[in-house]
Amino acid sequence: MFTGIVLHYLLKELDSLQNRRIRDVRRSENRVSINFERKAITANLNPNYSHLSLEGIKGEVFFPSFFKGEGVKEIKQIGLDRLLIIETNGGLKIVFEFFGRRADCLFLKEDKIIYSYKGIKRGIYEIPESPTGLNILKADKEELIDAILQGSKIQGLSVGFINRLREKGREVVEDFCERKYQPTVFSDILSPFALSVGRKFPWMNEAVVHYFKERRELDQKEEKRDKILHFLERRIRKVRKTLEELLSNEDFSIYRLKGEALLTHKSKIEPDKKEVKLQYLDRELQILLNPNLSLQENAQRYFQLYKKEKKKAEVAKRKRKNLERELRGLEKKREKVKSAGVLEEFEKESIVRKEEKKIKGVPHKVREFTTKNGYKVLVGKGAESNHELTFSYARPYDVFLHVKNAPGSHTILRLKDKNKPPPMEDIQEAAFYAARFSKLKNASIVPVSYTEKKYVRSSKRFPVGKVILEREKIIYIRLK
Repeated sequence: MFTGIVLHYLLKELDSLQNRRIRDVRRSENRVSINFERKAITANLNPNYSHLSLEGIKGEVFFPSFFKGEGVKEIKQIGLDRLLIIETNGGLKIVFEFFGRRADCLFLKEDKIIYSYKGIKRGIYEIPESPTGLNILKADKEELIDAILQGSKIQGLSVGFINRLREKGREVVEDFCERKYQPTVFSDILSPFALSVGRKFPWMNEAVVHYFKERRELDQKEEKRDKILHFLERRIRKVRKTLEELLSNEDFSIYRLKGEALLTHKSKIEPDKKEVKLQYLDRELQILLNPNLSLQENAQRYFQLYKKEKKKAEVAKRKRKNLERELRGLEKKREKVKSAGVLEEFEKESIVRKEEKKIKGVPHKVREFTTKNGYKVLVGKGAESNHELTFSYARPYDVFLHVKNAPGSHTILRLKDKNKPPPMEDIQEAAFYAARFSKLKNASIVPVSYTEKKYVRSSKRFPVGKVILEREKIIYIRLK
């Protein structure tokens, strides 16, 4: 968890940026990077991993002429909050808010918002009120310990962090309150201060990068675990339902009894009857007859039905036995997955490899981006990747994009709601990626075709990756 006190110490490791010039601003998915002369800072605005790190990224340049060449007048943290402002000599400001789900990056001219990464804030920017409570850097040690154990507000720490720290026990709290600088990562705690447990780092930035990398990996493993459990639960329900259906089948021996009853009481049955009631082996049987058949033929018809249903019952018995064996195996696998302390304990099991193949996910060899309004954009890498992305992953109502009359990557704009078309600005942003990853990437203006994926056709006669579009529209993208 990224806290204000971590940001405070992180900035101490950043050499003075005053009078350095901004080379460019880049973005990739949920990350925004400010590149200076031989320095860079990157803000991750993912709601689950919002934080700052002192590193650059590879991504697209945006607002290229707005900040380029601007000298840094000041870079400051507001109080001990998770708020960072970079001000340039030209009156421009870059604001990073690391408030979890409300994490955002804002570009200001004076105090007027000209860009919001989340696209929510507009108008004049107002700095949020500074946190109240004890100042973590100035408070007395005992006073700080009591405040943490009581869950009181503390400047530089979030409520979530305080709760996590309390859960680790008084000893860890006391270590933390010594405030001896030594970046430490322990479980879900990212601390700038030495703890008696956990992994130590020489630099705050190293600890931050390690912590969030580890958190993402753990979350991905838990997501994998959840997917496998979801698949197993769904399969178990399906197998149980099939077993219930097999067990609830009508007793087929009734057909043999009806045939025997007809032959036993044939002398009592009047001709041309369509239905009779007969007592046979202490059972009253309601028997339908075909008046166009003789009594002997009607009896034979029931014997044939008996043989047919008997064969079906034998098949059902074998199927039931196989399903019961499968059900026991699935339940055993489910318990193994649930009881594993960490994913590595069952990752080696064949279940992971087998079941992952059945869980349809994003193809591995694709580029992933996120538009301003939060739509996912997927771009293929090569013919096989293109084909898999379009015909195995994309849904019929997703938007397919490709440069017009030139080789390029298949691009999919993933819709949030099949009944709600995406905004045009998001289609334009997806078209930018389609143009950028094509043979026309060096052109000034690139035509990009787009249509719903259900209007994309392929053929066995075509090379892998080649498609035909129907009902396509054209959009022109300026790359230079």
